[in-house]
Amino acid sequence: MSIYTNIYKGGHSSVVERLVANEKVEGSTPFARSKFKVIKSKIITNYFQKFLFNKDIRTFKKSLFYYLTFRIIRNFLIHDLIIRVYDFKVFVSTQKNKNSYYLLKKCDFPDNHELGIIKKFSRINKIFLIDCGCNYGFYSLYTASLSNENKVISIEASESTFIDFKKNLKLNQFKNISCFNKLISDQDNLSISFNESKNDWESSEVNNNFSISKISKVQTLTINSLLSNINLQEFNIIIKLDIEGNEISAINGGLDIIKKFNPIIIIEFSKYIFNKSSKFEYLNFFLNKYDYSIYDTQNNKISIKEIMLRIHNLDKKNSTIGNFYLIKNSSNYLEIFLKNE
Repeated sequence: MSIYTNIYKGGHSSVVERLVANEKVEGSTPFARSKFKVIKSKIITNYFQKFLFNKDIRTFKKSLFYYLTFRIIRNFLIHDLIIRVYDFKVFVSTQKNKNSYYLLKKCDFPDNHELGIIKKFSRINKIFLIDCGCNYGFYSLYTASLSNENKVISIEASESTFIDFKKNLKLNQFKNISCFNKLISDQDNLSISFNESKNDWESSEVNNNFSISKISKVQTLTINSLLSNINLQEFNIIIKLDIEGNEISAINGGLDIIKKFNPIIIIEFSKYIFNKSSKFEYLNFFLNKYDYSIYDTQNNKISIKEIMLRIHNLDKKNSTIGNFYLIKNSSNYLEIFLKNE
């Protein structure tokens, strides 16, 4: 019997329904009520996990029944759940301050265009993905799941978020992913203070405009040194940069690789990237010097002035204008990127 049957069954014959209805235990002490609440939450969480087991979460994307049910029980869920999405599994948090919570709430991953581009290139040739700011690992796991011949290096600076990523890596047992708890930058082997946010998607070296859970120390690493001893000749190379304001430093620390292999760069543009005029000047220099252009997720070419205008027009509640692509104009990658399927 599914959780839905239990929740919506008429009357009060169902144990789970009585728990969801939050019935009081007459004559009980505060301790007994607290214990009862824990037991209630465990039962609901376990039932929901059984319902989700081995189902692709995307099948519920337009299900009103799922959304209503999740809205009723979400405050009773007490531990991470395992869900399947595409051809891999992830631990998803039941806490709103975790990026993976979005999968439970929306039943999908928002970066569908980016995943489509990765899949398109993977069909043509094996991919080498450098996932800078991997968070709980969606990009990494997705790329690894497309083909055993794809290779992924995942880097996450947040110690606590890196632990979440390692759990997902162990859950899937992919052999084509390597990972590092490092900070991608333009210098190697520096010990940097890192601001870890209570919201795991905004931890940053350059920004602290959020509720900080702790300040940790993390070692820096450049893309050049990360890939210096790896044979990349036979791969399509994609670099993903989502590192909360440190993206320009990452590009500067990867110039040797960029000059040699002309990778596609998926980059999140935020106001923290351009908090200094020197960062804007460097990106402009990079685009001109290395013959790169900016494209949006509708495959439109975008000028750097338009990027700056969009960032300037951000309201106080938002810090990012989303993901964009940096692609070399004279590369074969651009033709593949623009090709309709």
